[in-house]
Amino acid sequence: MALQNDYKKLVFIFLLFTNFAHSAVPTIEDYQSADDPIAHEAYIYGLERGLEWANEYTFQKHSFEIYCKPRDLSLSSKQLRKIIDQEIKNNIRFYTKYKDAPLLGLALRNGYITNYPCNK
Repeated sequence: MALQNDYKKLVFIFLLFTNFAHSAVPTIEDYQSADDPIAHEAYIYGLERGLEWANEYTFQKHSFEIYCKPRDLSLSSKQLRKIIDQEIKNNIRFYTKYKDAPLLGLALRNGYITNYPCNK
């Protein structure tokens, strides 16, 4: 079990710093200026999987969930982009200030917390 958790952590870290297209990790500016709406699709799906693993890990280790998305809910890339876009819009000053930083993972995580809060 510990080996499986270590593996998940490693994959999560790997996904944070890579893109399946072997290009640079997209910044907020890259994401917003992409002509093709699915340009960063694989990267966003990787972030989603990493967040799911991190959420599962924190629950297993600390009985705490980062967000409470229904387990049977599967989101399309369009829905994930909508969550990211809304988070950026809601906190535009922050994301404008750090437009050159690779913060799509943060935007997705914060969007999940907003859209799927844990009210326990």
